[in-house]
Amino acid sequence: MIVLPYLQYVPRIAPDTTADRWSAVIGRAELAAGCYLGPLATLRADGEVIRVGPGCWFGEAATVHIADTVFSTTIGSHVTLGRYGLIHACAVADDCVVGEHAVVMDGAEVGAGAVIAAESVVPPGKKLEGGWLYAGTPTRPVEAISRARVEELHRAIRSTAAGDAGSWSSGTEVVRAKNRVAAARHAPGSGLSGVDAEGAYVAPSACAAGKVELAPHSSIWFGVEIDAGGALVQLGQASNIQDNSRLVLAPGERVRIGRRVTVGHNVRMHACDIEDEAIIGMGSIIGKGTVVRAGACVGAGAVVEPGTEVAAGYIWSGQPAREARPLSAQNRALFAVGVDIYIGYARNYRLAQKAGGAI
Repeated sequence: MIVLPYLQYVPRIAPDTTADRWSAVIGRAELAAGCYLGPLATLRADGEVIRVGPGCWFGEAATVHIADTVFSTTIGSHVTLGRYGLIHACAVADDCVVGEHAVVMDGAEVGAGAVIAAESVVPPGKKLEGGWLYAGTPTRPVEAISRARVEELHRAIRSTAAGDAGSWSSGTEVVRAKNRVAAARHAPGSGLSGVDAEGAYVAPSACAAGKVELAPHSSIWFGVEIDAGGALVQLGQASNIQDNSRLVLAPGERVRIGRRVTVGHNVRMHACDIEDEAIIGMGSIIGKGTVVRAGACVGAGAVVEPGTEVAAGYIWSGQPAREARPLSAQNRALFAVGVDIYIGYARNYRLAQKAGGAI
């Protein structure tokens, strides 16, 4: 696996950890005994602490991150995070199952033995009682769930390696995404070595096929795949594409991302235009032909239908996404801080590279 220090912090990883060579553990991450990291699984503790208990399992392109200097991430023992799932700046207690493509957001608390259904979103600050199945965007309790069924769901997800069908049954489909993202088609670390711009950063497990243009202080993070053979991706100044996002284009198409745009973790994006200072929320899907106007926000887990115009100054959420409410001044201020944090991350990672460090 890729093991990287961040500033003065070095990951602490139990020696019996099993990991794919392109999984990544960074910074203030602490992994207890018996954990597994699948292909492109990424645990980024570069701005706060990630603590992972024994026996946890992270599927292909699963992502764990923090909120810089605000929220750490704590994951208990025997937790399963399905492929393309995301645990972000929150607390997930022992024995939980987080289904494929599900998102657990900042400040949330998930009680022991809870199950988060596939493609669901746990909102910021939400506290979920243990022993229940939760589903939806946002999540709501569906039914109390027995320990035996929780164990069945653990086994179903953990039997699924990249490309495998897994041991899915009618009782376990609840944690399997209906619209599963395909495995990465291009070798991690390929296609972006010649892409450079002042102050920009490209993570070692990111990859691209096609033409990619980076502007100063932009960044492309761990596990990102740009599948754009014969197409063009333009990333504007100080914009970022976060871990394990996928951009998929056909020949002759284009993704144009403006200035100071954040594309969150585990996003799926097709040919589209994202204007300046927009936010594309974690785990969302951006359909072909979408236009996200300047300063607009696509909420976490939202599914934006092809050809949609997301209005400036509004948050769109849901599946399918619809206009939800105007952005507040506080929202705008927080989004701006987030962009500046990523400029700082890019600077620190790039300086470590130049100094001959592992990053």
